[in-house]
Amino acid sequence: MFAIKITDMKHILILAIGIFSLMTGITSCHKDSILQNDFIDLSQEMGTQNDLLQSNESEIDDQIAAGLQELSTRGYPTRTWSAPKGTFPNTLTIDYGPTGVSGPYGHVRKGKLIVSLTAPLSNVQSVRTVSHENFYIDDVKVEGLVVLTNKGLNSLNQPFFERVVSNRVLTFPSGKTIGWNALQTITQTEGVSTPLILLDNVYRLEGSATGFNRKGENFTVQITDPLIYKADCPWIVKGMLTMSINSKQVTLNYGDGACNNAATVTLPDGSVREINIRRWW
Repeated sequence: MFAIKITDMKHILILAIGIFSLMTGITSCHKDSILQNDFIDLSQEMGTQNDLLQSNESEIDDQIAAGLQELSTRGYPTRTWSAPKGTFPNTLTIDYGPTGVSGPYGHVRKGKLIVSLTAPLSNVQSVRTVSHENFYIDDVKVEGLVVLTNKGLNSLNQPFFERVVSNRVLTFPSGKTIGWNALQTITQTEGVSTPLILLDNVYRLEGSATGFNRKGENFTVQITDPLIYKADCPWIVKGMLTMSINSKQVTLNYGDGACNNAATVTLPDGSVREINIRRWW
């Protein structure tokens, strides 16, 4: 048996402390990296959720307008009213067929949207309720209820609406899901004087939401700077969300008004990452 000198013991202790500190630092950095990735994933999810929701709202407007026209023959999507066109209450079933229809900005929809109307949406207190029947957009299955109510004019004489999103679940081809419930106010800020032209419409979105991410973790969302959506652009162009998950906050900034899919994420440590609102699934 050999003896270890005191000085050697000190060296061993110092080395052990150094290794422990190094491993602790590596573990901490690894955890921080995982957490940052979670925030980036959540930002992409919220960007996708808002993008698909707004895209479908514009699509429904277009389909209602088209559904009121007299057309003798039509391929998909087919539009079927439960009562004579122009009478209310009424329900419009928009059927994109089993293989899907490519629409504006390349979105492919299949399945059915069920749109119930108490009156024309331009009427104050009218309600539009949208549900989904085996409905997909870009291979993402969409479920849930979206209720839009015309609340009249605000103090600036701009029409505004209340939107309630309930039990909305997106299921991606990978099998992963995200869920969302929201209460929003939507104000039309441009295009009011040209009701027959939809592409010049601009909307301001405000409100909050709760939900769960791909990992099943709960989060909350607050629109801290109104989101701006233009009917002639496939993405939200401006505004900011503040999201809270695991007792930490992250912000998603949609930009300065330019029509593109770029956004920035500010992480809890203050670092900023650029992301694209895209098909990440």
